[in-house]
Amino acid sequence: MRTTMRIAMLSLFITLGAALPAHAEGGSQDSGLLSLPKARELTLSRSATLAKAKLAVDQAGLTTQAQAYSGLPQLSASVEPSLGYGGGSGSAGGSSSGASSSGLSYGASAKVTASQTIYDGGKNSDAVRKDELAADSAGKALEATRLSLLGQADAAYFAVLEAEASVKADESDLAAAQLRQSIAQAKIDAAILSKAAYLQTEADTASYQTTLLIAKGNLSSARAKLASLTGLPASTALEEIDFSAYDALLAKLASLDGPGLDNLASMVSAKAKASSPSLVQYALAVQEAELSVGMARKAYQPTVSLGLSPSVAYSNPSTIDASGSVSLTATMSLDFWTLKNGVDSARVASASAKTDAQQGESDLDLQVAQALYAWVASAASIVSSAKALDYAQSNYENVLEQYKLSSVTTSDLSTAEALVSADETSLIQARYGFLSDLSALAVLAGLEDTSLLAALVP
Repeated sequence: MRTTMRIAMLSLFITLGAALPAHAEGGSQDSGLLSLPKARELTLSRSATLAKAKLAVDQAGLTTQAQAYSGLPQLSASVEPSLGYGGGSGSAGGSSSGASSSGLSYGASAKVTASQTIYDGGKNSDAVRKDELAADSAGKALEATRLSLLGQADAAYFAVLEAEASVKADESDLAAAQLRQSIAQAKIDAAILSKAAYLQTEADTASYQTTLLIAKGNLSSARAKLASLTGLPASTALEEIDFSAYDALLAKLASLDGPGLDNLASMVSAKAKASSPSLVQYALAVQEAELSVGMARKAYQPTVSLGLSPSVAYSNPSTIDASGSVSLTATMSLDFWTLKNGVDSARVASASAKTDAQQGESDLDLQVAQALYAWVASAASIVSSAKALDYAQSNYENVLEQYKLSSVTTSDLSTAEALVSADETSLIQARYGFLSDLSALAVLAGLEDTSLLAALVP
């Protein structure tokens, strides 16, 4: 069925070949097609989630700086002018403020205050380190967000291509059903086919029309999803995937035996543990929690600060007074029950963070294993589905010729058509499932480039 149609299409292309531009087979740069790398780039550039993650990284850096600045000397200055009136021509009681002949007095004072913590038991340095860990965690959250968006872009891109392939397949199915119906019409006109057999062809044609409408609806939905990510019109044509580029990889995966697959799973799991930003976040959370325990213990220690406050005052007539003070202050909390509760609370939080990290690593191992086996299964399905489709197409062409000669029934031809339809659907799903599974596995492994993951296959 589809082989016959493709031969006809090929003949048409050969006839029109001279009229095609020289760059018709070029990449997306010449034809205006949207490539997968470009779709990824547009998705990242338009994402509000990624923009907020970047702002969170900036904010975490500023918080760290603010905490570091709190360990520097704290400086402040004040100036206080004054003006008095009344009280005759002089100042009473030997006041330090002068008096003018008009009964007005004026003056000014200035004061500079400086304080520096000279001992806090390492509390501030621990606080700075904790903020640094939080900043590192924000950076890993940014990486995780970026990987997630790349996975979404890949999934949306592949979904459109799969939907387009399904529409083409369903169009071919409908054309085959219509061909069978036209042959059946000729036979019934010649009184060599029963009415019931003809009605079966009509029912099959209507069924394929419905299937095609559903496929077109799925295509529209997939295009809308990709358009929402890239910001391009839903009608934007996509660059096709060259599946022949994966032939060598498919052959490697097909040759893997049990130990070889287990070895591949171990390598991918190790790569994920080393590169996964979510796993690194768990490790950073454990470090933060352990640091919080130490900070809670240090709350028992006193804080010693040195203060210096020089000042100068001026009053008319031309009186200047200079003074200053030096202070040494030690503070220490005596709420020992509260401090102990803080330590216990920090220990519980630390134990919880360690449990989360262990569970996160276990979950990642499971997710990687499941994604890997799904990917390998998709690869195997491509090979088996392609072989099944070759047989189904050959069988259909043979049954079609026999049907034209009335050697087989309408039901036989319908069965042959359904076999081709099912096998081509399986091949389409296997191909794009293979690509989607590869992308999902790369995201779990913390890799933006799927070729780095494919390179692990022995």
